[in-house]
Parts: sequence; C-alpha cells; structure tokens
Amino acid sequence: MSSRFYRLPDMLAGCPQKSGSTNVNAQVAKVQVHRNCGNSCLIAGNNDKECKSAQAAITASYCYLQADAKAFRAIVDFFKAGFILETITDTATVEDARNYAFMYMTAFGNPVEGIKSKHPFVKLISSMAISVNELLGDFHRRDFLDANSTFAHSIIQEALDRKATQDTNAVITVETYLVTRKASIAIVPALVLARSAGSLNICSELLNESSVRGMEEATVDLILISNDIYSYKKELAEDNASHNLLTVLMQDPQTEQLDLQGAINHAGHLFESALAHFKACRTKLPSVDEETNRMLAEYSAAMVDLFVGGIEWSLTCPRYSIFDSEENRQKGLMLL
Repeated sequence: MSSRFYRLPDMLAGCPQKSGSTNVNAQVAKVQVHRNCGNSCLIAGNNDKECKSAQAAITASYCYLQADAKAFRAIVDFFKAGFILETITDTATVEDARNYAFMYMTAFGNPVEGIKSKHPFVKLISSMAISVNELLGDFHRRDFLDANSTFAHSIIQEALDRKATQDTNAVITVETYLVTRKASIAIVPALVLARSAGSLNICSELLNESSVRGMEEATVDLILISNDIYSYKKELAEDNASHNLLTVLMQDPQTEQLDLQGAINHAGHLFESALAHFKACRTKLPSVDEETNRMLAEYSAAMVDLFVGGIEWSLTCPRYSIFDSEENRQKGLMLL
C-alpha cells in the first residue's frame, strides 16, 4: 500500500483563547508520574516508554491552567487511573473488562479501604483515587462518582461492541459509536474536577440549565472529535483504528461513500458545528447574582482550557506522532 498525505483541519483556528499557556505545577507532577511509572506499567502490561508517552502531567498542564498544586496532583492521578483502565481493557474480553471496570469503581468508591486490597489493580487505582477523593469534598463527590461510573461502564460497552463486531461482523454506526465514546473519553468526570479545582459550587439546577448543559455537551464533542482525528495514525498502526470516528464514518451505511480524506473533512465539519454550538451557548449564560455569574464565567473558561488544551497536547505529544516533519506540521499534512 503506497503512502499518501492527508490534510487535517486546523481545529485551533476558530477556538476561543485559553486562560493561559500551561500550569506551573506540571514539572513537579511530571517527575512524580515518571517515578511511579513502574507500578502502572506492570499492572497495565506496558513498557516504560509507552506509559511515559501518556504524559498525564503534561496533558493536565495544557488543560487545567488554574489548578493549584493539590488539585493538579489529583487531576493527574485521575488521568493516570483512567489511562490504566483503558489500556488494560483495550483488547479485553467482556468478562475481563467488566471485572476491571467494577474494581476501578470500587477503588474510587472507597480508596482508603482499597489501598489495603491484595489485588494489585485495586491497590494501584486506590492509591491514585485518594488524592482525587481529597480534592472533591462533599459538594462535588456525588457528581464525580456518578460520572466516573458512567465512564467505567462505557469500558464494558466497548468490549461488548468489539465482541459483536467479531462475532457477527456487525457495523457500528456513527450514532451508536458516539453514545459509547462520549462516555469512554471521560470528559464529564474531568469537568467535575475542573469545578472542584476552581471551587465552583454551581448548583444542579444551573448545571442542568440549557446553555450550561449545551456547553458541557459541546466540550465533550469537541474533545472526542479532535482526539479521534489526531489519534487515528497511532490507532491504525495498533489495531487498524477499529474504534475510531474516522473508521466508523467510512463504515456507517449513511457515510460509507467517504474515503479517509472525506471522513477527516466530515469530522472537521462536525467539530465546527460543535464549536459554534459552544460559542452560542456561552453567550446565553443566565444572569443570577454576581458570585454565581463569576462561577459560570470561570466554568466556561475552564471548558475552553480543557478542549483547546487537549488539541494543543495532541498536536505535540510523542504518543500520537501525527506529523513526520515540522514542515508538514505547519501545513497540517499527515503521512500514512
């Protein structure tokens, strides 16, 4: 198969500005991640290079600019725990995925007890969940646990989808793919951590208000779409990108006429639509009182940091290695 270039959309072009560049606490957390990498790699079955390439602290440094040292450490621990769960279940059977997902939820539900567990996975995840639990406090804990449970259950659903595809050659449609992927990308618990890190005690009524909910949903879509585009090259080399939006677009009966460049372009249009929706919702935030208005404004800024930071990280991280040269990076050309 001959190589060719594919043009990627410039997804940063229309995005709002972040609240800064990177979090100043990143370097200390990065050292801690690498120091503890051995246990994580042992559990996840990966070599040290792959674990480091996940760059949990660097990812968080792009996405959580205002978090203090305590909050930043907790966020990094959450990223690490999620990465380990995803990695260890990436090709797992449904039974194994279910077991690991429930152990993951058990660890986050009671990390103090989990740290005493004889099971290495529960013990490891619990060691990370402790800092997250300390950050959350009573106001945000229930929202986080519910969102994190949805993430864990999506890991089981992905295993079910893989089995269905293998057993019956069933085609996953874009609609069914997005339902699972929106949960498995774990952005909703990440949003709760952003609120907790910023002491943004926004009541449930306001979180369910249409413009706030619309921004959150758009943030999930923006991160999902950009991540699937930028991770496609890596996933293609690993497992033929079987669980990626671009692949699904080329297989869904509604869009199967698309080649890869067409799928990239289509995904780019979906990104633009989600970005326009985020911007529209941001202009319609309710006005309540001075303190609540401040929290809503800071929350919307935190969402921008999250999805713009995610794009910035994807474009530079060695894990994806999207571009083969600086010249092609500037041109947005991916060689496959």
